[in-house]
Amino acid sequence: MYYAKKLVKELKQAPQLAVFGAGVMAMGVVNCLTASPYCLPLQCCMVSDKSKNPNDISGVPVIDFTEAECILEKDALIVIAAVDKHLASMEESLRQHGYQHTIPLTYEGDLWMLLRGNLYREERLAQGKSYLTLEDELQKVDILVPEDLHRKKVSIYTACCHVDRPLSEDISRYSWEIPIQVGAALTEQRICKLCDNTGDYISHKNRQYCELTALYWIWKNDRSDYVGLSHYRRHFELDEEALRRLPYSNIDVVLTIPIFDYPNVGAVYRRDHVEQDWQVMFQAIEELCPEYLTAARELEAGRFYYAYNMFIMKREILDRYGTWLFPILFYCETHCEEKRDGYQGRYIGFLAEHLLSIYFLYHEEEYKIVHARKHFIGS
Repeated sequence: MYYAKKLVKELKQAPQLAVFGAGVMAMGVVNCLTASPYCLPLQCCMVSDKSKNPNDISGVPVIDFTEAECILEKDALIVIAAVDKHLASMEESLRQHGYQHTIPLTYEGDLWMLLRGNLYREERLAQGKSYLTLEDELQKVDILVPEDLHRKKVSIYTACCHVDRPLSEDISRYSWEIPIQVGAALTEQRICKLCDNTGDYISHKNRQYCELTALYWIWKNDRSDYVGLSHYRRHFELDEEALRRLPYSNIDVVLTIPIFDYPNVGAVYRRDHVEQDWQVMFQAIEELCPEYLTAARELEAGRFYYAYNMFIMKREILDRYGTWLFPILFYCETHCEEKRDGYQGRYIGFLAEHLLSIYFLYHEEEYKIVHARKHFIGS
């Protein structure tokens, strides 16, 4: 396995292994850890209150702390399956019950990303497909772009907004990123030298399109050999040397390690968002580019998708992708109902994440696609 070897070794060597939690995050963790390449024996899913939870998750019993006294030793390794904001209270609850040996797996956390990366790699290999990593592919490149030229050849933008939360980490190691203020047309406040309301732009659509107003700006206004997009709290784990190697590689597209959705991508979207929007997206594909319907259905029934609208790709591929993507999004915008809820109002951004996956699923034999780690910074 490529990712998190030390963590996997710890999980495999644990005298007893259990999951704390029984919600949506726990469903993913259980179904990841019990599948190949891990095949780990989970004793149980432990919760504070059984009455609010299912009896089992994929055959793993859900029990409360009282029942756990008869099953788990205090030195058991407890994997905390948490939404990020609940992690601290879950850790405290375990400490109060005497469990000190814990591993936190949060939805945005780096450890959970790496574990599901191994799961995705295993699934790809079982299907007879390749799984390539950015690190491995760049190690094959011996030539480096001169330091004074590589930033002209590789431009990776970071979407920032005037309502962003303060960060808990120093981000100076990402000094190679180019901050771009999104939604600049909607405010007088300026936080970046570069804004998405110059040149050819859709900055005024930012409330629905999120970071896609930056994507549109990059597509229409940047001419670098490689272009990319990240977020103020989500960053590709790269350095200057990697950026100097990239132009001499044969890499076409860099995507993040995908999200693992259980039981499948379509079901999770319909659970977490507005189902009608998902139907409209399929309608748009059927009317505008029906050749992509098979890939769309494959994504819907599958368990993985590329999230966050994050990418690095060759300029000519972005041209093709933007030409394909935005007519579908404009169609969805005119056919979906207006949202009163601010979170669900970002539906265009949510749909675009899945369209990114559909596009590169359709083109996976045409392009050399590699996977990069991302880092999430809490607020």
